[in-house]
Amino acid sequence: MRKRLITQYFIVAALLSLITKSSLAQLPYPAMVGYWENWMGSRFVPLKDIDPRYNVIQIAFAEAKDEDVDYELIFRPPSHYTEASFKEEVKFLQDQGKKVLISIGGQNDIILLDSVAEKETFVASMNAIVDKWGFDGIDIDLEGNSLNFLDINIESPGDIKQKLMIEAIHEIMQNHRTTHGEKLLLTMAPETFYVHGGLSGASLGYKRGAYLPIIEEFRDSIDMLNVQLYNSGSMFGLDGKIYSQGTADWMVAMTESVIRGFKANGSIGTYSGLPANKVGVALPGCHSYDAVPHDDVKKAMDYLLGVGPQPGSYKLIKEGGYPDLMGMMTWSINSDRRCGPSYGFVKTFEKVFTDSSYIEMENSGEILEGEEDGGVIKVNLFNDTFVNPLEVSSWTVGNLPAGVSMDTVVRLNDSTAQITLKGSSSDLYMRDITNVRVTLQSDQLERKTTGSINDRAGLVLTKKPQPIPGVVEPEGYFDRKDAWAAKNWDDDGTYYVRLDKSAWVDLKVDVAETREYLMTIKLATISGEVHYMEIKSNGKSVLTTGIISETFFRKWDEFSFKINLTEGEQTLRLNCTKGWMDIENVTFEVETSSNEVSNSSLSLYPNPASNSFVINSESAGELLLYNLNGTLVKQQMISSGSNNIQITDLASGLYMVKYISEDGLEQFDKLIKK
Repeated sequence: MRKRLITQYFIVAALLSLITKSSLAQLPYPAMVGYWENWMGSRFVPLKDIDPRYNVIQIAFAEAKDEDVDYELIFRPPSHYTEASFKEEVKFLQDQGKKVLISIGGQNDIILLDSVAEKETFVASMNAIVDKWGFDGIDIDLEGNSLNFLDINIESPGDIKQKLMIEAIHEIMQNHRTTHGEKLLLTMAPETFYVHGGLSGASLGYKRGAYLPIIEEFRDSIDMLNVQLYNSGSMFGLDGKIYSQGTADWMVAMTESVIRGFKANGSIGTYSGLPANKVGVALPGCHSYDAVPHDDVKKAMDYLLGVGPQPGSYKLIKEGGYPDLMGMMTWSINSDRRCGPSYGFVKTFEKVFTDSSYIEMENSGEILEGEEDGGVIKVNLFNDTFVNPLEVSSWTVGNLPAGVSMDTVVRLNDSTAQITLKGSSSDLYMRDITNVRVTLQSDQLERKTTGSINDRAGLVLTKKPQPIPGVVEPEGYFDRKDAWAAKNWDDDGTYYVRLDKSAWVDLKVDVAETREYLMTIKLATISGEVHYMEIKSNGKSVLTTGIISETFFRKWDEFSFKINLTEGEQTLRLNCTKGWMDIENVTFEVETSSNEVSNSSLSLYPNPASNSFVINSESAGELLLYNLNGTLVKQQMISSGSNNIQITDLASGLYMVKYISEDGLEQFDKLIKK
């Protein structure tokens, strides 16, 4: 028999078994769990306005009462809530049969219990939070330094901090049952490294599998385990193969590991696994590089539930899958609401776990700005049949640009309809339009679903390629990875695009003629560092350049480069390969100004160099050398002609060379010091 860590809880377990089933709190089934960000910002959504398909809401997060104390927690609602109004909205959700839990931990809120006294304070503070705000349970979301455990053993933890955390969770739940006569709901949301990392080698670090002892201890009382299948990289599956995040295979392999359990590598021990009806599949909605496309989410979920084919290379050990899988989870409700499409993740949950009628729409062909007239929208119906004929009065198309409306709707077959648009917009789009919404009333369906159904997924009204020469606004384009648009901090009605490392945005352009252009990027970034951008034309790299800002990041600078472009429509990709930058706009000109910045290489030799190098310049100017941290390491005035630059005092490595001529011409190159 497996050895329990806290033996006194055998007595508690025996007493609890005598309590009637009616006194046990239960999560809704199937559960659609979403984290609600309690901080204000552009993604904020009031509790009462959360999409009704979310039936488990995790309030993120409780926080330290004092920033110097990591064991006494409180909860502070967002500033526009009063205590009464927040409680009212929590009860509003609960009256609809939903469960509202308080989450602890997360990326920023470290919780470590170093003594019995700290444990007792932590327990008291958590019970007080639950009682004050009326939460249905607690969610344990320990991350990072909250898992600084040195002796990880699944069956008999040796680290005192881990023991105290386990004791504390037991006591919180026991106190709640004693006070209220019912079970406190318990969920957990560990990151994959702290669970599936137990299958990896010990070389990955002392925290691998650090959550497994906690899960194992609470395997009987936990209501739902939602291992975060994101922010993770790659992990081993039960078949000994490595799977990468963001795929259907990843979802299937990681979920089966949690259900079936496994013997961990090294001396960690054996994780027993959890019944499928205690396991959720946890993914980001759409907001990050590790999100799984919604179609792949459905395929993976159907396979896990035993109602769909194998979507990839991973084959389930259990034939028929796990039909009683508990549900799904996403971080976060707020981001799902702002995704394209809005609430696309919770809609995918609905497709997987219910037989509700739903529609999906797509463009039959590209619908361009100013040429919307005659554009066709295809509407596909699932889990129902269209009546015949369809009535245009029962259909609406919302969020179309001014001057554009629905003209006709035609039934093509039992499950397909076609909408045709009329009219054209005279205003330029600020960006691709991705939130067009098609709504149809229940009288258009044979099953006569109550109310109406709608969709705004998959349809894009596209900006025309911008002419070159001209000015291109990057925030206007939908095709981008890890890049996001925000309103200018000057509040002048303009927007910018933030590019972090490895993020990119595609610009659709129409080049007037094949020639060299002066490309000027209006951007802001942090000073004192070298930031790198690669520019591709139709997938081919045409320019890689370093950018060094000398101003505070909330001040626009203009950096110009010469670039050769070919006539015709094409896609220019701006890809940040190092650092980060905010881009306000990009201008392409034929005529160059006297203070242009050239991307042409300087005449430097030898390169690589050991003790010195020579630079040839047509005029006098200033030479600046920066290391890869953006620190200025050498500054020297040079004359026209040949100049010998001593570099014996520089460490070996790569340097950015910047030359500023007397008339303001700037040129860049790279120098390797051997």
